[in-house]
This record gives sequence, structure tokens and C-alpha cells, in this order.
Amino acid sequence: MKKIIFICFSLLLALIEGCSMNDNDKNNSNEHKTEAVKPKDMNPKDLPQVPAFQDEKTREYMVSTKEEEPGYYLLESKLNGFRMLFPEDAEYSDSETSKTYESLFFDSFNKKTNIVMNASVKFYQNESFINEPENMLDIISGKNEYKGNFEKLETKDRDIYFASKQENFDKEEKPSYIFLGYIKSKKQDYLGMEYSFMFSCSANANTCEQNPKDNEEKVKKIINSTTFGDM
Repeated sequence: MKKIIFICFSLLLALIEGCSMNDNDKNNSNEHKTEAVKPKDMNPKDLPQVPAFQDEKTREYMVSTKEEEPGYYLLESKLNGFRMLFPEDAEYSDSETSKTYESLFFDSFNKKTNIVMNASVKFYQNESFINEPENMLDIISGKNEYKGNFEKLETKDRDIYFASKQENFDKEEKPSYIFLGYIKSKKQDYLGMEYSFMFSCSANANTCEQNPKDNEEKVKKIINSTTFGDM
């Protein structure tokens, strides 16, 4: 009799454990499904109410709705070549992609300061010239009509080249500030990215006062956050 009771108890315990495991598997499966949902696949109403997510083209690049730093979210390139912080008020402008490079253009407008930011980044992979700093800096200087030197910022896995210039364009009363340079991977050859950020007063603004230091800090925050994927 005791043996029969013991067998019944064992079967009941196994059944309970089996149900519990199934429930856990379902929960884990649901968690993975939730994590896998990208912003581009979500309802815009459920996304942060900022341009980076409300603009259809821009949210294709956004990794998640998690705010990495106040006002910044994580962006990933279409080639999965790089990730970087992306301002919440910025929007996709244009792009170009091939097997060896990817260009991304984006803009933002600060309604409080009336300052417009026009930015571009160009990622390269498997391109020999990206390993030659002098040639790259000559190319970037030529594109931006820059004749000065570049500051070199070294990290564990990247070399970052940085420069800035002030420009007065036609009919502009106040100058624009341009920040330019490129990032070279130390972990892998022929991998890097050039960048350019320009800050200017909106053409329709009655008042606009720029602080070049604030602009510089914003650019450095973005480029210092850049990481390259395993290509």
C-alpha cells in the first residue's frame, strides 16, 4: 500500500514539475519575443514621442526604445557595421549603401535655440585607404575646405581624429560651426568612419545665439560613443 502511495505521489510531483517547466519555457519564449521586437515593427503610438522614433525612416535605424543617455538613443547602421548615440530630435535625411560603405545623413532642429544641425557619417569596410590617416585626413580636409590640423583622441580600440572650423556662408549674418574628422578601428584593418557636423542658425529665426563649446560637446559625445561591429 505504501509503495502504491509513493508511486502515485512521484507521478503527481513529476506532473507538477512538467507543467512548471512548460510555463517557464513559455515565459522565456515570450520574453525573447518581446526583446526581439524592433522599434520599426512597433506601433508609433507606443514609441517615444520624439522625431527619432516618430519619423518612419529614422526608426528603421533605432535599436530599442531604451534611452541610453538623456536625449540620446542607440542607432545601428543597416550594414550592422557601427552603432552610436543618436539625438532624440534628429531625423533621417538621406542614405547610400554598398558592400563596402554606408553613408547616413541626418538633421535636427532645436526649437528653443533655433539651431539647425546637419550631419553625415560614412562608414567604410574592406577599404585599404581607411588605414592611412594622412590620406584620409587630406580627403576629409578637401571635402570640407579645411586647412588646419586635427586633434587625435586615442581609445583602447579606436583612433579618433577631430577638427573644427567656423564658416560664414553667403547672406548669413551669423557663422556656422563645422566639426569634422574620422574614426579608425584598432581592432580590425580597413574599418572606419568619416563624419561631419554643421551647426547654423535657422534661416527663419529672429533670435539665435550659438555656443560653439556646446556644439563641440554634442559632437564628441556622439563620435566617442561609436563602436564598430565584428565584420
